[in-house]
Amino acid sequence: MSRTVVAVLLIPLLAAPVSRAHAQTTPSEAKPADAPVNPPQEPSPDLDFEDLLEPSTSAETPVAVDPVLERAIERRRTMLTVHQTLGLATAATLAATMVVGQLSFDDRYRGFGDTGRYKPWHTGLVIGSTTLFTGTGLLGLLAPTPFKKDFRWDTITFHKIFMSIATAGMLSQLALGRLTVDREGKLSQVDLARAHQAIGYVTMGAVAAGALMIAF
Repeated sequence: MSRTVVAVLLIPLLAAPVSRAHAQTTPSEAKPADAPVNPPQEPSPDLDFEDLLEPSTSAETPVAVDPVLERAIERRRTMLTVHQTLGLATAATLAATMVVGQLSFDDRYRGFGDTGRYKPWHTGLVIGSTTLFTGTGLLGLLAPTPFKKDFRWDTITFHKIFMSIATAGMLSQLALGRLTVDREGKLSQVDLARAHQAIGYVTMGAVAAGALMIAF
């Protein structure tokens, strides 16, 4: 009987710590049984590799091509290519004209016999170099300019300056050559021939400088 009474008295005392421990567990600390331990995280937008790539141009709207502009560009490219080729040929022909002209001057005015053997060669080279120079200049002037460019000091500008000097020299050469022939037998003929020779060297130098501006 006494054992039964003691057991009844101990049961509340043993159950009290368990009740207090259960009461200290708050609802916020409880976890649902079906919650995952490590839930998947969304990828950060800052680490998206696609953002590092350039935008694709294939999705852009294609730009309409102007056929008139395309033809003008192609015509300009062709004409300037021929212009450059003829320019080199002109420079070579002018150099030959200058050499033969110097030989003809020495033969006529410096006591080398006045044989006149260089005169036909000089005349032929003058005609050839003048024709090439004129054709080359016209190709450069008549080439279409589909794009407007602002003025600036570049190789093209210096090329035009040198070729303008060469053009003035070529015109002066033609005029002085004609005057020199008309002054046959007069004292002024020697002075005109010397002026013709000097302007020839200046013209050749301007053509060479203009060619270098394009080549380099």
